[in-house]
Amino acid sequence: MKVIVETDRLQLREIEEDDVDSLFALDSDPDVMRYVSDGKPRTRIDIEHAIPRVRAYYKEHPGFGIWLAERKDTGKFIGWACLKHLDNTEMIEVGYRLMKDAWNHGYATESAKSLIRFGLEERGLSRIVAVTHPRNMASQRVLEKCGLERNGAGTYYGNHCFFFELSVGQATRGR
Repeated sequence: MKVIVETDRLQLREIEEDDVDSLFALDSDPDVMRYVSDGKPRTRIDIEHAIPRVRAYYKEHPGFGIWLAERKDTGKFIGWACLKHLDNTEMIEVGYRLMKDAWNHGYATESAKSLIRFGLEERGLSRIVAVTHPRNMASQRVLEKCGLERNGAGTYYGNHCFFFELSVGQATRGR
């Protein structure tokens, strides 16, 4: 198990083949998936097919990917967070998806802030972006807390999305 980032309460680690049950529990919840791509829950087969692609991404793009998020005190799965290419572009996005019982505990903000710091300091990025569904106000608040600013809209992952970004100059001012 390769841990990428640790925060006070969380550890973000590489996804492994045996994480399918946890990831299926996350992506099969209609409330969790409400603002994700087509808004439909994923099947177990969808998850089983996605895990090898996620693992291959680690090798193709070292230091980037989607990482499982677990509480450090209990080891409980709470979701995932990512720092990866935005929808087949060269831009690097920060993202997160959490189990419903992990909502409203600050985990999205904590994981996103840690990955933004990791991206800027460890991976040498000068810009990090994010996209949200226009009605996903909770996610937009998380991004704003992390210092990203809304900068228009666009079509990503087949959906109309609000576009957020943070540059090195913005990150320095926000510290």
